[in-house]
Amino acid sequence: MLADIQRTQTVALHKGWNAVFLSVDPTNSKTAECFQGTPISMVASYVGDQTAVQFVQNPSTNTLTPANGWNVWYAPERPDSFLSQLAALSANRAYLVYAESDYAWSVTGSAVLGMVKWRPDSFTLAGFTLDDLSPPTYAQFFSGSAAHQPYRIYRLINDQWVRVANAATTQMRSGEAAWIYCNGGSDYQGPLEVKPQLGRQIYLSGSTPFGVLLANRTANPLNVTIAHPVSPLLPLAYLLQVVSVTNGVETNLVETTFDLPAAYTPPVFEAAERRGFWLILRPEAMTTDSETSLLKITSDLGTQCWLPVSGKRSAL
Repeated sequence: MLADIQRTQTVALHKGWNAVFLSVDPTNSKTAECFQGTPISMVASYVGDQTAVQFVQNPSTNTLTPANGWNVWYAPERPDSFLSQLAALSANRAYLVYAESDYAWSVTGSAVLGMVKWRPDSFTLAGFTLDDLSPPTYAQFFSGSAAHQPYRIYRLINDQWVRVANAATTQMRSGEAAWIYCNGGSDYQGPLEVKPQLGRQIYLSGSTPFGVLLANRTANPLNVTIAHPVSPLLPLAYLLQVVSVTNGVETNLVETTFDLPAAYTPPVFEAAERRGFWLILRPEAMTTDSETSLLKITSDLGTQCWLPVSGKRSAL
C-alpha cells in the first residue's frame, strides 16, 4: 500500500515582501495555479551569478529584473504580467514573495531532502527546515562550519535586507530565506548531517540493507530522533551490531535487527561523531509489492530532515 508521503508547508506571509525557502516539491508546480486566489502578486527567484552586490538591492519592481539575475512571476491582474518568466516552483529554492495582505500560504507536495549549494566566497540565498517552536539560533546552526564564520547574514525585515547583529541570540525561522556568506567552498547543511548512501532518499529492496550516514557536525553532544510518522507504516527494521557473550566471554560480533518504532532515539552522538544507520525491510509484513513512507530525523538543536522511503519486496 502506498502511504501519503506528501507534506504541507505553511508560511505566514506579511503584507509586503517575504523571503521564503520552499522545502516541498509542489504537487501542482505551475506558478499561476499555485497562487490563484491568493493575495500574492509577485514572486521572484534568483538565478544569476549571485555576485556580492546583489543581496544589498532591496526588492522592488525595478530591481527584480532578468538583468539583475531574477526570474519573476507577476499576477494576471497586473499590467506587467506579460513579462512573467517564472513558470514553475520547485523544492529547495528561495523565493521573494510579495503579498498584498497578511496571508497563510500553504503548499502541499513531495518531501525532499534539503541540500544547499553554497557559492564560494559569495552570498547564497538559502533556508532550512526547522522546528517551529524551538529553532536554533544562527550561531547554534552554523557553529560547526568555519566557512560561515564570521557571520555575515542578512534577513528581509520590512522590505529591507538587514544584517543579523547577534547570531548567538537571533533565532532562525523554518522556511525563511536569508542571504548567508560562505568563505570558500562548503558542503555544510547544519549541525546534523544526513546523507543516504545513494541519492537523496532511502531505497529498500528485499532483505538488502540501506545505510544513512548521520554525523554530528558540532563540538557538543547531539541527541537525534528518527520518527516514522506516516500511516500506514512501511514495515522497517534497523540493524545493530551486537557483541555475543558466551560464559561471560565476548566471542564475536553479530548483526541483530529490531523493528523500527514510531520514534527511535539512538545513543547520543558525541562531538564530531559519525555513525551509519542501517535500515532493512520486513518484506513478510508487506501487503503489496511496493510501499512508500517518510522518515523525520530531528536533533535537539531544532533541526529537521524528511527522508522519503520506498520499499520493494522480492519474491517471498
